[in-house]
Amino acid sequence: LKGRETAKTQTQAEALQELESEAFATGIAYRVKEQLRWIRRAETSQAAKWRSTNFLNYASELIAGEPLLKPVAKALKTYKKHLDRILFRWCSWHTNARLEGLNGLFQAARARARGYRNVTNFITMIYLIAAQIADFLAQ
Repeated sequence: LKGRETAKTQTQAEALQELESEAFATGIAYRVKEQLRWIRRAETSQAAKWRSTNFLNYASELIAGEPLLKPVAKALKTYKKHLDRILFRWCSWHTNARLEGLNGLFQAARARARGYRNVTNFITMIYLIAAQIADFLAQ
């Protein structure tokens, strides 16, 4: 289950309630994950910064001294290290869609380029797939 909204049956809802209320490492990790979802719903950069600070304090208290949650502690350390870049998401309209599109072109070229002997031919195949041939011929 990803959260309360995905619980379809009463049994699933009860299992989620038990997970949230118990002090097991799994329950603590679940609460930390839910706090991250809370940050993503922030409307502004300032709200996200406040939520992130609150999240780091809350999660650090939850996982303190729990050896089973060392991976969560490592993830929190990484989150704190990259916090400025994470918060930039609320300031920028850029996405990774362009990179995903390029990756799709490269994957198509790799599939078609089987048997090519060198990198030059592979690059040529990428150009042939990505370029608008009509524009290329017009030049």
